[in-house]
Amino acid sequence: MKYIKYFLSPNPGVDFRFYTALAIIVFLLFAGAVAVSVIYDRKKHYDFAFKRLFRKTSLHLSLFAILFLFLLAVRYEGIPYFSARVLLFAAFAWLGYFIYKTVKVFKKDYPREQENVKNLTVNSQTKKVHKYLPNKRKH
Repeated sequence: MKYIKYFLSPNPGVDFRFYTALAIIVFLLFAGAVAVSVIYDRKKHYDFAFKRLFRKTSLHLSLFAILFLFLLAVRYEGIPYFSARVLLFAAFAWLGYFIYKTVKVFKKDYPREQENVKNLTVNSQTKKVHKYLPNKRKH
């Protein structure tokens, strides 16, 4: 019961020892969002699989950074219920799931999708193109 009260305490207090660590995580998430955005902008012109699979990754990283920044500010100000520990742990669990899902897509789905795009372009080049020609007019 003591542990449940610890996690669900509506106002755990301002004596939080991880302000700098959480601020570094927020900075790293914003920097990662910018880096992924730059990589995406460079690859989207020639890598259609990357373009399709990682379109919103930088947006999601930015939203996670904003969420953690909000939780950091709320914890610093000591606002009840929003500064609960359970919200911080839930946010970290959600971030962990997002990172797991993104790595899984990069390792498994991205190579498969690259092969599909490569096969699609090869098949489209070898196919004969039948253009539509309208029927001749009867005079």
